[in-house]
Amino acid sequence: MLTNYIKVTLRNLYREKRYAIINIFGLALAIACCLILGLWLRSEFTYDRHNTKYKQLFRLIDTNDLGSMPSAPAAMGPSLSKDYPEIKGYVRFGDVDSEGEPLVRYGAKVFKWESILYADNSVFDLFTHDIIYGDPKTALINPGSVAVSESFAGKYFGNANPIGENIIFNDKTYKVMLVFADLPDNTSLKYDMLISYREKELADGESNLDWGTLCATYLLMPEGYKAQDFKSISETIYSHYLAGKNRSPLPERHKYWLQPMSDIHFNSDVLLNEGAADMFFIYGFTAVAVFILLVACINHMNLATARASKRAKEVGMRKILGSSMLGLRLQFLSEAVFFSLIALFIGLVLTEIALNLTPVNQLLNKHLTLNFSRDPDLILWLLAFGLIVVLMAGSFPAFYLSSIPAMSVLKSGPRFGKRGMRFRQLLVLTQFIITVSVIACTLIMALQMRYVSQKPLGFEKENRVVITLQGDVLIKQIPTLKTELLKNGNILGLTHSDDIIGRSIGIWAGPEGDVIKNFSVDEDFIKEMGLQIVSGRDFLKTLKTDIESSIIVNEALVKAKGWDEPIGQQLMHIKVIGVVKDFNFASLHSPIEPLGITLLNDSATIPYSISRQLIVHISKKNVSDTLKFLKRKFAELDPTHPFQYKFLDEYLDNNYLSDRTLMKLVGIFGGLCILISCMGIFGLSAFTTEQRTKEIGIRKVLGATTWQIITMLSRNILLLVLGGSIIASVVAYYAMDEWLTSFAYRTGINPLVFLVSAIVAAGVAFITVAFQAYKTARANPVEALRYE
Repeated sequence: MLTNYIKVTLRNLYREKRYAIINIFGLALAIACCLILGLWLRSEFTYDRHNTKYKQLFRLIDTNDLGSMPSAPAAMGPSLSKDYPEIKGYVRFGDVDSEGEPLVRYGAKVFKWESILYADNSVFDLFTHDIIYGDPKTALINPGSVAVSESFAGKYFGNANPIGENIIFNDKTYKVMLVFADLPDNTSLKYDMLISYREKELADGESNLDWGTLCATYLLMPEGYKAQDFKSISETIYSHYLAGKNRSPLPERHKYWLQPMSDIHFNSDVLLNEGAADMFFIYGFTAVAVFILLVACINHMNLATARASKRAKEVGMRKILGSSMLGLRLQFLSEAVFFSLIALFIGLVLTEIALNLTPVNQLLNKHLTLNFSRDPDLILWLLAFGLIVVLMAGSFPAFYLSSIPAMSVLKSGPRFGKRGMRFRQLLVLTQFIITVSVIACTLIMALQMRYVSQKPLGFEKENRVVITLQGDVLIKQIPTLKTELLKNGNILGLTHSDDIIGRSIGIWAGPEGDVIKNFSVDEDFIKEMGLQIVSGRDFLKTLKTDIESSIIVNEALVKAKGWDEPIGQQLMHIKVIGVVKDFNFASLHSPIEPLGITLLNDSATIPYSISRQLIVHISKKNVSDTLKFLKRKFAELDPTHPFQYKFLDEYLDNNYLSDRTLMKLVGIFGGLCILISCMGIFGLSAFTTEQRTKEIGIRKVLGATTWQIITMLSRNILLLVLGGSIIASVVAYYAMDEWLTSFAYRTGINPLVFLVSAIVAAGVAFITVAFQAYKTARANPVEALRYE
């Protein structure tokens, strides 16, 4: 029986090549898209699962007036572990002192690394690592010892064993004691170098003992432990460890709680939670994957049911000769399995090509691979996916075709009436709902991104080059540096600050409970960046009081404080001397918050590891020559650090990187969705046109023009586009309205977007149908009348 099924399937495949190609290639494209999106979604939903103890690991979160942050006093982990036996272990991670991009040296080799942390030696007990060299039991016990990733070791030592080798970081020498395999992409805690936490304790001195240093702390709890069980411990932390000891400016307002490791990636409410999942991404990609697969399966169902008239006699004869209903259904299901297996193979090839030869991984910010030997679970996922495709694409045609009445077909030919046509129209309508929705969503995203890029921010961002100044030696030379650089006629102005405007602004908490955003600048910043003083005055570095006890605030802060006359007011024990017009110092996702600007004190002692951001206003002309000049000057002044620069508008664009990526990906996968729909419509229109060949011939003989024939054959499709567009507009409106709520400043949803989307969809559908209809309409009507 199986052999018979295969023979019939191959015969049908050979006899109707066009139908088979459209069906298989449409399914293959859909499978490739779904596999890529499925790999991405799987990566997202398996974050931190490489840690075998992830269900027992919890991160301490501190909720206070500043929000919820993943930090706790460094002494809390050891103290809690000692006093509460249910806590089975702890590990602390501390940030390195270097504020810029840290440089690590080994001989003549110098590379910069952003992922360097202090850590307790218990990190290798609580977190899962694949150890390549060294002993994890002793690797980070002693100060001055480090553990590095395989990639890190390869940069400096190649394939050699680096244990015992010395590297230099922040002018200190460290000994490599362990090498671990690179951590996977889907981990919320990424690092390439770990320094013994004992080193930090020695550097911080007594501040660690009296709870003055903050760090990220992870606790290992018993199996089955729930985060809410920590409440009894949390309620005692203040009275037990902090009360009356002045260890924090706002100790009574700090509430500590546990965050499960499995929740870290999906909780964007915790501040400083870098790499947190964008749930709109997840929902959007899931919807796109489902839509693409649905469109391809609709193509299969549509074409299979449309071909029912051709296969009706086959079904009738099989029934007369004794075939059972089950046997017929198995025959048609076997065809669906055959098509699906071919499409699955082609889809795997397309997936490999896309992941290795296109920028898909770069857009998804992942390193996705189809590695069945390293990840055998993928085979099970693939089989399950193939089964879903077969059931979605093949089940209905199998039941539909096998239900054709035998005797009525053999007596009078196939008559399916309006029922089959209406079902196919419903499927096509569904395709156009998806297509128009995707087009509308992409257009609305593009309009919002255009609005974001063009909206005035309240400061000048064009032609500003941001250069990172690393180290106390260079920072002390800033006055000389400014004088030298301004000799170049293409450099129109300079200023510097401790943070990059529009990217990252620090938080300042005062002793009376004041919490504001704050950053420090030089005396030229407000003028050079085009900020507007609306009340009071700018900084004067010649006034000592401006350096030590003056602040300029924004209008939002004045409004929040309810000041009628802000000049002279006290804020955190310093005097307000000016008010600047509100400007967007952060992403347009956020409203303008209260801000204080203070003056940098470059005469004070500057730590050797500190960094500053020099903003150079350059001319639009000779940009390349100006950058070469800057690079040459900085090589002379600071030969030990690489010349790092970026245009300010590039920094600002990074605030919307995920939004632009989402827009591009929705556009790409949406385009593929439209392509698959067009393939189905082309196949369906080809079959419909073939069925109406004799009718077309009669109409031609009676005087119908080619255009009238095309219009007649396209009318139903265009009506379906209209109906689909109305429903799709509602769906897209609510989806995009939800996405736009993530922006404090947003463009409205223009109704013309839905009209344009409908016109585009209608145009694509009309061209697809018209191309097929034109050939038939132009044919000799005599040949059409002979058509059987």
